[in-house]
Amino acid sequence: MEKNDIIMRAEHLSKYFKVGRQTLKAVDDVSFTLQRGTTLGLVGESGSGKSTLARLVLDLIPATKGRVEFEGQDFFNLPREKRRLLRREMQIVFQNPFLSLFPHMSVSSNIAEPFIVNRKEVGKLSQKELNERVEALMALVGVPREYFNVYPHELSGGQQQRVGIARALALNPKLIICDEPVSSLDVSIQAQILNLLQDLQAKKDLSYIFIAHNLAVVEHISTHVAVMYLGKLVEYTDTYELYNHPLHPYTQALMESVPQISPEGAEFHGMEGEIPSPLNPPRGCRFCTRCPKAAQRCHEEEPADREVSPGHCVACHLYE
Repeated sequence: MEKNDIIMRAEHLSKYFKVGRQTLKAVDDVSFTLQRGTTLGLVGESGSGKSTLARLVLDLIPATKGRVEFEGQDFFNLPREKRRLLRREMQIVFQNPFLSLFPHMSVSSNIAEPFIVNRKEVGKLSQKELNERVEALMALVGVPREYFNVYPHELSGGQQQRVGIARALALNPKLIICDEPVSSLDVSIQAQILNLLQDLQAKKDLSYIFIAHNLAVVEHISTHVAVMYLGKLVEYTDTYELYNHPLHPYTQALMESVPQISPEGAEFHGMEGEIPSPLNPPRGCRFCTRCPKAAQRCHEEEPADREVSPGHCVACHLYE
């Protein structure tokens, strides 16, 4: 497949929650495309809407408005059974590997679960066939055969996450959403899991949506990056462009908040101000209360998303 082949397109995706008499706009009018075999990194502070967006595109929670096109099909508007079958091609790897696994089931049973749940489509497998598929998946992600009958609590965090990845791969998905998959792991183990994900992507032509707080991790694994703030997508471009020429003041602030290591020690520049309540976001640009470049217009008018150079989109009045 060509790398410019679009596997997913989200258009004006929104999720609003009623909280008493107020409305919380967790995701607000977000659009993006994902090319086959590539990785879209999603970054932003806690509460920016990253994980909610991931669950929206998987139809794990219903969208307030908007649409998702997956493999050329209008995903949300498919009949229920067709939507269920197509969802098998989209899987998720969670932040906490231990909590995402069934603690009362062995490693092999955890990995085998998708085959059992989807036996109508997969076909009824003999125990020997099931074991062979599980062993193949364990080998693929680097889990030793000796762990076949052990339980999740007996594994290290890194091995637990490998089991979670193996389970996600069981039904041969085309898209995997990685929701902070390495944030709970030691740094040395993080690198191993990231390398595993990249190896699997190359072998299976997988597409990823990769959610993370760690900007260095996102730079390492992503081909494109989308920056979210208070439910809005504020900047989108390829990884090199974003890390070398960030345009939105929020993106610039995120980059500056990364600790800089020098012979004198680590230097940390924290971001100014507190993130506003999503129940009462600022009028105009949502970043205006923390933005050092904010003008009066920023407090009054919401900026439109515009392409300021080929493939580089930003929602900021500075670039109009």
